[in-house]
Amino acid sequence: MHFPNQHLLMGVDPPVRLNDVYLGNINVDQAFYRVNNNLTLLADMPAGGSINGYDDDIIIETYKSIFLENEFDFIIIDTPAADGNEVLECCSFSDQVSIVVTDEPTSLLDAYGLVKILLQYIDIEKLNLFVNNVIDWEDADDISSKLNKATENFLGTSLEVLGFIPYDRAVRQSIMRQELLLVANGDSEASVALDKIAEKIIDKSIKITELQ
Repeated sequence: MHFPNQHLLMGVDPPVRLNDVYLGNINVDQAFYRVNNNLTLLADMPAGGSINGYDDDIIIETYKSIFLENEFDFIIIDTPAADGNEVLECCSFSDQVSIVVTDEPTSLLDAYGLVKILLQYIDIEKLNLFVNNVIDWEDADDISSKLNKATENFLGTSLEVLGFIPYDRAVRQSIMRQELLLVANGDSEASVALDKIAEKIIDKSIKITELQ
């Protein structure tokens, strides 16, 4: 959402974007870009595009149609680091909401502020956390503990920690080469960590589906 960069990381260039859908030029399924047999990308407006003139209801209904009218196994929405109406709506109709933090104080403060806002709209069971770009589990545990200590003291709750992604030069290399990390270097430490987090998300999704 808003100035996406996933297509750059994947080395592709979708010819149409979501803003074409918002303008009524095409249907949403015409904006899907097939990256490979297992991955489809739907990119929002490119950098430099106007972010004005789109009604919130049109944007939200577009996202709902993606959920209701298509048979994807999983749909991941990469939202901007903000608390706007679009982000809150996407969180409200998503099965899971993952918050990514790093070891920077500003990241922890922003995460706490976002959790405080989200708890007004969604159940705590939908929220989870993982720590990115740290040296080891000890650092990740320290960061997640600090955040959960704050949420426990002031919000009366804590977040499930899915895991951590270690600092890994393979990540930068895959970005520079515009290749998917797990395809370019599936044995790297970051790839292994991502696999573990993905397994937990899938397990949770299966349980949620069974309850529904």
